Amino acid sequence: MHHIHNSCEILFAMQGTVDYYVLGNRYKLEPGDILVIGAMHHHVRIMQNLPYDRYGLTILPSYYRSFIFDINLLRVFETPTPENFENRCKHIDHAVFNQLTSLLEQLYGENSSGTAMNNALQQLLIHQIAILLYRAFRYDELDEIADPFQNERMQKIKEYINKHYAASITLDMLSELFFMHPTNISKYFSTYCGFNLHRYINTVRVCQATKLLTYTNLTMAVIAEQCGFGSISTFLKQFKEITSTSPLQYRKKYKEYLIRKQAGTMIKNTLLKP
Repeated sequence: MHHIHNSCEILFAMQGTVDYYVLGNRYKLEPGDILVIGAMHHHVRIMQNLPYDRYGLTILPSYYRSFIFDINLLRVFETPTPENFENRCKHIDHAVFNQLTSLLEQLYGENSSGTAMNNALQQLLIHQIAILLYRAFRYDELDEIADPFQNERMQKIKEYINKHYAASITLDMLSELFFMHPTNISKYFSTYCGFNLHRYINTVRVCQATKLLTYTNLTMAVIAEQCGFGSISTFLKQFKEITSTSPLQYRKKYKEYLIRKQAGTMIKNTLLKP
C-alpha cells in the first residue's frame, strides 16, 4: 500500500519480513531491524513473510522539534540511506532493541493515561528513545550547530504551507510575509526540511490528495482544485512524480488494502499527537 503523510514513522520489526520502498529505494525489514521513514517521504509496503508483527512510533516533526534541539539526535528521525540502513539499522543488539520496545510500551501508556505531567514524561521518553536510536545506529557526531532562529522561521514557513496549501504560494509571497530574501528562504528551507520549497509545497498537496482519495469519492477535478493544483494535468503529473502511481491506482490500491486488512496482521502502533 502507498503511503505519504506529514509525520515520521519509526518501525521496530518483531516478526515477518517486509519490503519497504521509500522514495524508490528498497529497505528489507526483518526481525530485529529498525526502519525510520521521514515525514513526507513516500513509501510502499510489500509483505514477504507473514505474519508481520511490529512496534511503530508515529510522531510529527513539529512536536519532536519543540523539545529536541541537538542536531545529532534530530538525525534519527530522518530516512537513512539504503547503505546506512544496511550497515547501521539491521540486526540491532537484542538488549537495546528490547529496551526501546519497553520505552515504547511506557510511551503508549502515558499517551492514553491523561494523568498529571504525562506530556512532560512523554517528551522525556521520546528523548530517551532518540538517544538510544542514535547510539544503536552508531552515527558519527556532527560538529555543526543548528541555528535556532532560522529553524524557527523555517518551521513557521512550513506551518504556513501546511495550512494554506490550497492557495497559490510563491517564493516572492513568502518573502514578503516572513521578511526574508527569497534566496535565503530557498537556502535555509532546503537545509531545514530536506526538500526544496517547490517540492515541499507539491508534496503537502499530494499528501492532502491521498486523504481525499482514501476517505471520499470526490472526482479528480474536485480533488485537484481543493488541494491547490492549478489544473488536473498538473495534479496528475505531480501525484505520479511523488508517489510513483496515479490517483486512480492509489484509490484502487487502498480499497484492496482494506480488504486485506480485514484478514488482520498483528501491529502494535503508538500514535503521538502534540
